[in-house]
Amino acid sequence: MSGLTRPTDSVSDSTQHIDDLGVPANYAHEIFTMIDQVAVVIGGAGGLGSAITRGYHQAGAVVVIADHNSQRANELAAELGPRAIADAVDTTDRSSLESLLDNVVRAHGKVDILCNTAGIASRHPAENFPEDEWDRIMNVNVKGSFLACQVFGRHMLARNSGSIINLASIASSVGYPHSSAYLQSKGAVAQMTRSLAIEWIARGVRVNAIAPSIFETELTRRADTNDTTTNSWVDGRTPIGRRGLPREIVGPAIFLATEASSMVTGHILAVDGGYTAS
Repeated sequence: MSGLTRPTDSVSDSTQHIDDLGVPANYAHEIFTMIDQVAVVIGGAGGLGSAITRGYHQAGAVVVIADHNSQRANELAAELGPRAIADAVDTTDRSSLESLLDNVVRAHGKVDILCNTAGIASRHPAENFPEDEWDRIMNVNVKGSFLACQVFGRHMLARNSGSIINLASIASSVGYPHSSAYLQSKGAVAQMTRSLAIEWIARGVRVNAIAPSIFETELTRRADTNDTTTNSWVDGRTPIGRRGLPREIVGPAIFLATEASSMVTGHILAVDGGYTAS
């Protein structure tokens, strides 16, 4: 990124070393910009995914809205206009992810940012949790996230540059009722994030995750009409006293995608109104 003074491994040049300790002119503005960046948002037409897509687009990135719901992805791309492209993807299918990567690289030459927001949930008492639902949740939330990290991570490692943001959850670190499969899947996403961060940071790729509490989305509103146990449990224990709004995920997503977080990797950033602090 132009205008930024990069850290140096050598301190033999004392002038350069002193410069590195300062804050260059216009630094705060430049570290949050996404101009000239290509961001792929998997699940980018969903509740939190579409908010992140809009935020990245507003920050100047080319955004690729990758979603299994191609109609919603196309509608969002048409709404955003230039620098927004829709593509269909099945995150549980490696060949689908590889095709997505090929399409983006062919059109734009690179991928700078991958944001994995695709995920599903199902709520049942643990003793009655359907096995097929458990398999489906683990397949999408864990396998899908890992395959996306692996496929896009190889591209980023070859370029020695990239930022990956996974969507974890407060469920990555705390428990609540009627969500046993979801909790297991998001615990796995958090550990996946940490392990990849350690393996890849020396080769220029950062891996972090956002851990939201319950946000106001179509998914959570549908859940309110089915099994309300989980939502009631979390709502009653959230210190801020309300659910998150989709726009409140945008700032953390931009922070983790940009130079603003250049020293951050392997971090699970709670965006939860104080839930995990209480």
